[in-house]
Amino acid sequence: MRAKGFLPLILVLIITASAGCDNVEWDGTEIRIEPPPPSPATLEAERAEAEEEEEEMLEPVSLSPLVYLVQRTDPGEPPETGDGATSARDATLLPVAQLTGNGYSPLPDPAETPDLVERFPLERWEPETEFVVFSQGAPVGRFIADGSSRLDETFCLARARGSGILHVRPGAASEERFLALRRDDLPDVPSALTPHPGFEVTDEFRNRSLDAARTLIPRLGVPWPPSVLGIRRRIDAFTAGESRRAVAASFVFGDDLQVGSPQPTGYSLFLIAAEEDDEFSPVFSWYQSADAGPKAFPGFLAAADLRQMGEPDILLEVFGQEARWLAFLGWEGEARQLVYQDPCGVDPVAGALQDHP
Repeated sequence: MRAKGFLPLILVLIITASAGCDNVEWDGTEIRIEPPPPSPATLEAERAEAEEEEEEMLEPVSLSPLVYLVQRTDPGEPPETGDGATSARDATLLPVAQLTGNGYSPLPDPAETPDLVERFPLERWEPETEFVVFSQGAPVGRFIADGSSRLDETFCLARARGSGILHVRPGAASEERFLALRRDDLPDVPSALTPHPGFEVTDEFRNRSLDAARTLIPRLGVPWPPSVLGIRRRIDAFTAGESRRAVAASFVFGDDLQVGSPQPTGYSLFLIAAEEDDEFSPVFSWYQSADAGPKAFPGFLAAADLRQMGEPDILLEVFGQEARWLAFLGWEGEARQLVYQDPCGVDPVAGALQDHP
């Protein structure tokens, strides 16, 4: 019974299909060959190539020659190589300001300059770019950039920061901070034979800084702290004009060299004492009390005679209540003053900076 009921249905289907053939036009067969989906390695290569093309489209930032701060990033004493030289050290490269003739001008603000961080290394610190590093008035080595660039917001004016390898003479191997200029920006390549003073912070320098502070405290009307030694926060040795030994020291009462609000009775005394006829005497001071105005407490970073003035310009980091900034202290006319300060920095209070002939 099932067979008899099934046969007519088959015939109907065949006839219907056969009749339908009269209205069908055969256009042939189309064959397409499609490649397999790209592998992860291929996609990564294509992405890298696209990024390269994008980088190639970026234009360098047009600026005057720059002054840089080079800082070691690996702590501890460098290992000796056995041939009188020291091994390479990891370090960073931070642009401080433009060097324009006999002065300085600020860097562009990343917030106002499109792609500043990505563009900054172009034609400035691309891989293998060489910089001459200075310490205590002498070239002491070189920094080789690796071409990297990242945003650094340590100071109120954000900057692009690079990385690389630092090579310095044995006499400067224990130092952590240096000023630097790109070798191509120098009119002449400094001689590697230039004598390096090799001053270190010895007990003599420590005692000289305390003597200078004790001299200046009554002269400037600074409130006496319970202990002068107890408020010394930083001390550095450097070379003043005519290759004189000099010491820079920061004394802070009721606060520290840090961002934040000082105590109402707090103050900062930054001083420079230089050697003259085998005696150290104060030659400069920056005294600022918390009740005199907005906080601006300075600390020494590095020094070099970048403007060829006969006296070094001193790079300072200055701490305020909400941020810190960079500044250069140098000769202008007949007195030392801030010859550069980040635009977002706070000016010293009136009369804070004094020379002591």
